[in-house]
Amino acid sequence: MSELKNFLPKKIFEFLSKSVLGQDDVLKYVSVALYRHINHSKADNILLIGNSGTGKTTIMKAIKAFYDAYEDLKIFRVMVIMNANMLIGEDEADVQCIRLFKNIENKVRTLWGKDINEETLKEYMENATVCLDEIDKISAKISGKVNVSGIAIQQALLTIMEGETVIYETAITENGKIKNIKIPLDTSRLLFICGGAFEELYDQVYNQVVNPSEKRKLKPQIVVGKKGVSFESKFSLKEFLAFEDLFRYGMVPQFISRFSAMVVLNNLSVENLKAILKNAADSPYRDSKEYFGTMNIDLNLSEDAIELIATHAAESTRIGARALREVFSKMITALEFDPFSSEKVVKDGDRYTLAITKEVAEKALK
Repeated sequence: MSELKNFLPKKIFEFLSKSVLGQDDVLKYVSVALYRHINHSKADNILLIGNSGTGKTTIMKAIKAFYDAYEDLKIFRVMVIMNANMLIGEDEADVQCIRLFKNIENKVRTLWGKDINEETLKEYMENATVCLDEIDKISAKISGKVNVSGIAIQQALLTIMEGETVIYETAITENGKIKNIKIPLDTSRLLFICGGAFEELYDQVYNQVVNPSEKRKLKPQIVVGKKGVSFESKFSLKEFLAFEDLFRYGMVPQFISRFSAMVVLNNLSVENLKAILKNAADSPYRDSKEYFGTMNIDLNLSEDAIELIATHAAESTRIGARALREVFSKMITALEFDPFSSEKVVKDGDRYTLAITKEVAEKALK
């Protein structure tokens, strides 16, 4: 495994940052966690906190792409992404962690096929990356009421994240016959990347910070504007968040202590959204270009049109990059439905062009 030391955190960061925009601080934590994971150092579990659309799922997909990009990392390619609430059984206090391990096993078999042997199955399962989304939904309390299932899931995950040996029962095919086996899985090698919006956390921490008895205080900052110099106190969740705030939110202390870092994602700026619109693999602009391409139409957005769309999307901080699709769809849907009736579609040799300027975008968005 010595060659894996060549995948230094900086190299991992460079790979991830190609597809995750506007979250460099977060990616540094993730890069260190991945380096430790692939070198079998102590697990560096990460908790991602951020509004919808800020990039939590994109980060998880980028991690998978990193594993897939290098043959030396094949053993780490087993990766499951699932909703934390999917672990609950028929009864609210019944947690089915077997579902997590079954998902991991299924991923291994997808890579190796049905004829995998016991030793290989164990090795791949122990080196898996587990991504749990909506981790905030397993809080111990929701709307002021006790959430029994949330407590149960946290306690169950705590056992796994502490690095316990779990006996996993399954079956393999050996010499053409089905053989039942019990695999002792060392869960200390599993890497957990969990994420959630924690929607009420912002107000909760802010109310703590402005409390006169609180040690954390807002610091006045000098602001130079048209009316001169003034002092403003700005609140940032990233600056003030502490582990104890998550305890108040409803996360079990022992569970949250299993994360080496809790990282707050930035709300995406206009510049971030512009970059996503132009370059992201799942950009609505790219999708629309492909759509019009089936009709021999070349779609082009001017820079000021992109600026306008990103500015509109940036107003919806609660849904982040998802707002791009909403704004873009509002602007482009009529043209997608009947492009050839628009004077904007101009014949250009054997093809057509559709140029969206700021004026065209502005009119559509009104």
